[in-house]
Amino acid sequence: MWQTGSTAAGPVAFGCRLCTARRTGTAVRVVRYAPRWQRVCVRHGRWLLDADADQILEHLDVRRLPEAAAAQRRWAGVARRAVRARAEPGRVFALAHAVVARWWEQALNWEQESVWPRRLHQIAGGNAGGGLERWRIVGRDAVVLPEVVAVAGALLDPAMAQLVWVDSGPGGRGRCPPAVRSAAGSASGWAGPGWGRWPRPTTGDR
Repeated sequence: MWQTGSTAAGPVAFGCRLCTARRTGTAVRVVRYAPRWQRVCVRHGRWLLDADADQILEHLDVRRLPEAAAAQRRWAGVARRAVRARAEPGRVFALAHAVVARWWEQALNWEQESVWPRRLHQIAGGNAGGGLERWRIVGRDAVVLPEVVAVAGALLDPAMAQLVWVDSGPGGRGRCPPAVRSAAGSASGWAGPGWGRWPRPTTGDR
């Protein structure tokens, strides 16, 4: 049923049992259609996971991750900007998510990375070391949401789009110019992961 629902109407997530109990008086397992930018139950500090018949864990505790709820609130503004730019917000989010998910896969090799590991340990109850690979799979979307929203906002910045076109278009070097990295670093709500504390590059990096 859940797999069919996901195909027909989008991602299906577990509902918050505490919210269900508050409304109905019974704390039962529920599922609902919820895109990844609407997975934080702000009232109870929970990240609602993809619904799967074999999934025992329904949510992650993000009470110590206030940046997740803050990013969810910021997304509403990014979505409005997308509509004004005649872009479909869901597609903008999907592209930003794909970019950040690629960074996530590479992040284990980033020796100076500190923000994402901290968040991952927090949602794992303080220490994800005992099941790191599992937590990296289960916790990824909650951990990277602030960066996904920041990248989505950057994608809608006409100045940045022009910089990317000039640098990567016909005759371009296919490399990210320092101005783009600087613009991304100063984007509203940008919180890392950790790069804001590193020296700005003086030459283009991929």
